[in-house]
Formats: sequence, structure tokens, C-alpha cells
Amino acid sequence: MSQSKALVTTKSKVDNTSRRTWDKEEFRQKANERERKDKDNEKYDARKRKRLERDPLHQGIIVERSQLKQRDFQIDLASRLGKTQVVGVNTPLNQQAGFYCNVCDCVLRDSQSYLDHINGKWHNRNLGMTMRVEKSTVEQVKKKLEEVKAQKAAANPDDYLPDGIDRRILEAQEKEEQEREERKERKKEKKAREREAEAAEEAADADPEMMAMMGFGGFGGGK
Repeated sequence: MSQSKALVTTKSKVDNTSRRTWDKEEFRQKANERERKDKDNEKYDARKRKRLERDPLHQGIIVERSQLKQRDFQIDLASRLGKTQVVGVNTPLNQQAGFYCNVCDCVLRDSQSYLDHINGKWHNRNLGMTMRVEKSTVEQVKKKLEEVKAQKAAANPDDYLPDGIDRRILEAQEKEEQEREERKERKKEKKAREREAEAAEEAADADPEMMAMMGFGGFGGGK
């Protein structure tokens, strides 16, 4: 009987009448975080879908990916240096400022990003290659060394000076320096002719009476 009274007394001290309070700021932050994650997932899905559309393996163009191969063309990074280009809203992607990748249909804004892109995973996947390099055999290494040796032997020794400098590069530098000096001389001559023309115009515009009072004779062949 005493135990039942103790239980009743303990239960009566519990306050169940107050309503539970909610931290609205905390739940607002959770909702914003969940919304941000959903947007990131949507962007990731769109990016993934775009990559799959350009993947030749996923499209069934190839059966399996090939090993990573050496690039057989020279990358042009300097052809558009110093040029001005007007870019509008309706300008095609391949004509916008930057480096355009026709494989992935995207534009990279600087050369470092472009090099990172074409050497990266997704670009090479769109080319149908993996990032694994084929292991070379001993015979392939020997053959490559023989090819390099033959190329060096085929070089014309007259193209090099005794100290190892390429004669063609040296001649090109000398020619460029000569052309630069010629341009400077032409500019000097042009400025001299302009000064002479200005002096002649000033002399022609001068007042003859004032010139006579100052003791200056005529410049022409008058009497």
C-alpha cells in the first residue's frame, strides 16, 4: 500500500501540461541545407547525363576502351594571343573567348585549365580511352631508342655552330634584329619629313611685311 502511494506521489510531480517548443532557426537551416543538396544532386545528374551522351562506350560506338595513347598533334596555345574579339549573347560556343574543346563541347578560359581538361579523365573517356598506359616491352624500348638515334644522326651538322647553337635560330634572331633597326630608321625619317613639312607651312603662313621688318628675306625665287 505504501509503494502504491509513493508511485502516485511521484507521477503527480511530473508536469505534462507544458507544450513542446521548436527551434525555428535550426529547422530553417536544415531545410536550406536539404534544398542545397537537392540542387547539387540535380546539377550532378545533369552533368553526368551530358557526359554519358558523349561517351562512345555508353553510346555503343565502341565495344571497349583502348589504352591511353600519345597525342599525335601539336597543341596550339598562342595563335589567338594579342587579338581582339567581340563576344555577344548569341555568339556560338566555339567562337567565344577562351579555348574550345570540340570533343566535350566546352570552353576553358585559360591555357592551364585547357591543358588540365584535355589531359583529364572525362576528356579521354569521350575519346574512348582509359587512363591506363600500355606497358612497353623491351623490344619496343630498343626500337624507340634506335629511332631517336637515327633522327639525331640524320640532322645536318652545318646547322649547328661549334658551341652547339642552332645556326638557323641565330640567323632568325639576327634577321629580326635587322628588321627592327630598319623600322626604327624609317620612323626617324618619317618624323624628320613631318618636321620639315611643318616648318615649310609655318614659313608660308608668315606675314611678308613682318618678315621684312625683322630682316628676313623671302624663301622663294622672287625679285
